[in-house]
Amino acid sequence: MKHSQFNGVVDTHDKTRLFEQLASGIIDAEHLKQLKQALSFVFSAFDPEDSRSSALDISLILKHLGVDAETLIAALLSDPRLRDSLDNYTIDQQFNPSIANLVKHVNWLNTFKECSEHLAYIPAEAESLHRMLLATVDDVRAVLIKLAFRIQRLRTLNNESKMIQQCITQETMDIYAPLANRLGVSNLKWEMEDLAFRYIDTQSYKDLAKSMADKRSDREIYIEQFVHHLENILAQDSITAQMYGRPKHLYSIWKKMQKKNIQWHELADLLAVRIIATDLPQCYLILGIIHNQWQHLPHEFDDYIANPKDNAYQSIHTAIIGPDNQVIEIQIRTQEMHDFAEHGVAAHWRYKEGSNQDIALEKTISTLRRLLDNRIDNDTLLEEFKTELFSDRVLVLTPKKEVINLPSGATALDFAYAIHTEVGHQCIGAIVNGHRVPLSYPIRSGECIEILTDENSSPHLYWLDHRKHYVNTIHSKSRIRQWFKSQFKDDENNLVVSSKHLQGIGNHKVSLANCCEPQVGDRIIGELLADTSIRIHHIDCPLIKVEYNHHNENQKLLELCWGEQSPKEKVNIHIDAFDRQGLLQDITTVLNQEQVNVLKANTETDIIDQSVSMELSFEIDSQTQCEPLLKRILHIPNVFQAFVIS
Repeated sequence: MKHSQFNGVVDTHDKTRLFEQLASGIIDAEHLKQLKQALSFVFSAFDPEDSRSSALDISLILKHLGVDAETLIAALLSDPRLRDSLDNYTIDQQFNPSIANLVKHVNWLNTFKECSEHLAYIPAEAESLHRMLLATVDDVRAVLIKLAFRIQRLRTLNNESKMIQQCITQETMDIYAPLANRLGVSNLKWEMEDLAFRYIDTQSYKDLAKSMADKRSDREIYIEQFVHHLENILAQDSITAQMYGRPKHLYSIWKKMQKKNIQWHELADLLAVRIIATDLPQCYLILGIIHNQWQHLPHEFDDYIANPKDNAYQSIHTAIIGPDNQVIEIQIRTQEMHDFAEHGVAAHWRYKEGSNQDIALEKTISTLRRLLDNRIDNDTLLEEFKTELFSDRVLVLTPKKEVINLPSGATALDFAYAIHTEVGHQCIGAIVNGHRVPLSYPIRSGECIEILTDENSSPHLYWLDHRKHYVNTIHSKSRIRQWFKSQFKDDENNLVVSSKHLQGIGNHKVSLANCCEPQVGDRIIGELLADTSIRIHHIDCPLIKVEYNHHNENQKLLELCWGEQSPKEKVNIHIDAFDRQGLLQDITTVLNQEQVNVLKANTETDIIDQSVSMELSFEIDSQTQCEPLLKRILHIPNVFQAFVIS
């Protein structure tokens, strides 16, 4: 794949050709003059020996998105080769203040030191996100240019070391792809994810790409025949619409394979068609005709026109059983919806003020501004961006009937921290709709929650154990982290962690890794060193990932969690099954694998019908452990019922 248009020596013909491409659709004479002048600057500074991304490539990426003229000009003037020779004052005088401000922001983003083998990972990533968000709320076009730079960086990443590849792709999946998604720029999001996928799991990428390529011609023929058939059906109602096969992206296919634990050929929805209708009423008219013609899958239907996504994406999604019993995904939208779905905020400048795109941009900027305003520290900013920003919400009540708005998945303990930090710190229990529940109880909309407190109580480290789900909101985690950070400081205000602060570590001497600087409450992994001490890394530390992927035989990794041992909860369950040899042993094996401590077991077997009735009492870490445990027991052969008893 040719990732750059400009790998050789440029000449006048290249300049003329590129100007014609970039100038297409630009009417304003001043903008055309400025575009030509910016190109001259870039071509004069071009150096084929310089491996840095060229603004010539960046401008073509942005042109494909349909950005405005000022964004194209600013992208050209942001070429890294011009940074030292073209100052902001000159740009302001020779172009205009708006373009100069854009270039200033892009250079600020591009000069931030990207992750390297010697740079701490998490703090650098968080600071990069902070800069991106600040630039977004000031002028979102600067971030569009930065996203284009990241695309080009990924396209040429194969020449870098494994360490840099892992670091860049991790940062891309953590920050750049989610931000592109939030800004609605699906073209960039999909390409980022597919390019990053090549380095996240190279073998899976190659295997999947080859498998998809082998069957591509068959899929193309099928889609072509289906589209022709659908066109004829719509023509009977005098409906004309643009329709074509929609390519499925490798990363999205791979994610679905991982989620369902199946191979690619077992996926039923590899065929996809997109329909561009002339107007909104026609979208629903076409939907009705398709559903009348073919059986549709109700669970695959989504009307994002009536209920747009948070990033303002609009389209009707459905799936049908087409010819030869093949499942076909279908998207139906207008041209304006399609422009925004593909180009996001980059399409904003094509439409009038007050349009859906204008409203969507304002909503997006407002959301990101709130994220900045609520910033507590780097860890909180980064984690909130990854998890909480796009989550659904639940609305619950206090005993005084005050409404508390929390992210979906919030627990009773999260509710306590939402009331007040001290209420969370002193929380010892919760009552939901009159019934006592564990602190890890996932709250639901409409429930009334009362928190029980003890002024002598304080946070427990095991609340930060991600496996136990005591807290799931960033607000709660950050408050607990802050409390423990204050407890773990020495006389010189340094963070000090010892083996007593960790589960599963014994009496080994521990230290915090400088490469990723893990903080209290982060998901962590331990590296057992030659002197038997343990170095603690962040779970996403690129150094650990690179070493692990290379199967370093000398490296021993330990799964670690924060916190002292949490108090156990007693559970009684009833099991019904048909007797067979080894049944009790299989049940015991499951309990052992789940690290469950059995307190009591009573078994009765009916010798006539060979049925078994069993009651077990055991201890678990939290109630969230119970449901998956019961599911595993139900999968044991001959077990037909398993449930909790009081």
